Amino acid sequence: MNASAIAERAAGLVLAGFEATAGTEAPLDFLSGLGGVALFARNIVDAQQARSLVDDLQSAARKAGRPPLIVAIDEEGGTVSRIGRIGTLMPSAMALGAGGDPAIARAVYASIGEEIGALGVTLDFAPVADANTNPLNPVIGTRSFGEAPIARALVSAAVEGLHDSRIAATAKHFPGHGDASVDSHKDLPVIEAGLDRLRSVEFEPFRAAIAARVDVIMTAHVALPLIDAASVPATLSRAAITGLLRDELGYDGVICTDCMQMEAIASRYPAGEAAVLALAAGADLVTYSSSIPAAMEAVAAIRDAIRIGRLDANQAECSLERIEALRKRGLAADARPPLASIGSADHRDVALQAARRAITLVRDPDSIVPFALHDGDNIFVAEFAGASPSPVEGAGNHQTSLGALLDKRSPARVEEQIRTLDPAGHEYKQLLMAAASATIIVAVTRRAWAHPLQAQAVGELAQAGKPLVVVAAREPYDASIAPPQAAVIAAYGDDPATVEAVADVLLGKCQPNGRLPVSLAAQAAPSSAVS
Repeated sequence: MNASAIAERAAGLVLAGFEATAGTEAPLDFLSGLGGVALFARNIVDAQQARSLVDDLQSAARKAGRPPLIVAIDEEGGTVSRIGRIGTLMPSAMALGAGGDPAIARAVYASIGEEIGALGVTLDFAPVADANTNPLNPVIGTRSFGEAPIARALVSAAVEGLHDSRIAATAKHFPGHGDASVDSHKDLPVIEAGLDRLRSVEFEPFRAAIAARVDVIMTAHVALPLIDAASVPATLSRAAITGLLRDELGYDGVICTDCMQMEAIASRYPAGEAAVLALAAGADLVTYSSSIPAAMEAVAAIRDAIRIGRLDANQAECSLERIEALRKRGLAADARPPLASIGSADHRDVALQAARRAITLVRDPDSIVPFALHDGDNIFVAEFAGASPSPVEGAGNHQTSLGALLDKRSPARVEEQIRTLDPAGHEYKQLLMAAASATIIVAVTRRAWAHPLQAQAVGELAQAGKPLVVVAAREPYDASIAPPQAAVIAAYGDDPATVEAVADVLLGKCQPNGRLPVSLAAQAAPSSAVS
């Protein structure tokens, strides 16, 4: 096939999100010609509507004589869920890492696959294969299963679980985003890691994903100057994508980019130029989360680059062939799971089993957990919201049902106080006055290690002189800010199943059998920590 003919198919190398909840609102003429589309929470009102939207998209492609669209979604569980509002919000990947059971992880991802498959989704942009080795990482955190070797084993299980439900899986973000201290949505992280380090740590989960026949690997917008002296984002680096992923690791499936609208890319390169550079580096599929104009610019630039020979036509044709093979793995409409599978009792049971297996008692020097409560006792629950989430996360109100569950299931009376990011001044006094009469104090923290005033508030609560339990509702690094006498529980999330599991542990209904999947500072780490 000549270059002009391949150039005409350039739109098949692009995948884009859009702003619509119905086909009548979407730019169907453009979307139907792409390699695929991505769904976000903004596109989903309810299950029937979402399925109808997907049907509209596929119908438009069919009427235009084009192949079926790949329909992708970011459904990781935990803080990155697009269907959690209408379906089952699964515990985070780090919770599964703490549980350490590949069979449970496989069941979780099989359940995810069934729910998104019911909507017509064919590709999950999950699991996260980054080893979260940097406690300061602002964007990965609980999205990671943890450090090697647990991340390696559970990435394989996640891929297999999605395949059990006939959903294509994506390992992300190659060559590894776990050691970053900058969110690539906002700027370009620079990771000073050489090949020896990458091969022994970052590459291991990706090797496992490849062995499990992962369908797609997504690139990271991170610079690795020791790998590519030009310090360009890995997404645009031929040394990283072709040299390492294709040649060294032997991966022959689809390589897609992370969203090209992220500032690590968009603030440095025009949309069209970035798309051409990514494909020249070895990517097959260029993705955009919401900007149709940027996706259009990319299609035009790719088409021109193929025509003038800047992009090798044979390489582009190979990419189109890989994308076509991926497309063919999608479920036919009449083979989709029923909509009733979304949020089903069976899937909620899977979520609760995973959450109960994950809860980790990091330390408990005074044997506070489980609570010994009597009529007339008073539990004071103080919750703290974290910073604004990374753009990849769903916006939540950071209010769990922990207090309500404790109130319902124990003989004690519960008083709840929900606090904002920076509790200060008179709020401290109110907090202390309310806590002073409590039998037990529970502080639910969210990245308090990164927020001094939140950490200060926990210290103020400890001064009430009552038994104190700190529940880390995000990463377990909050153990570092907890007063020495406090019990610390790592929950790895605040989804409904995890909150219920925390209540069960506090009340002695189940044991905290989880083990830390990441390393903590020596003063905070228990004997079960990863070494």
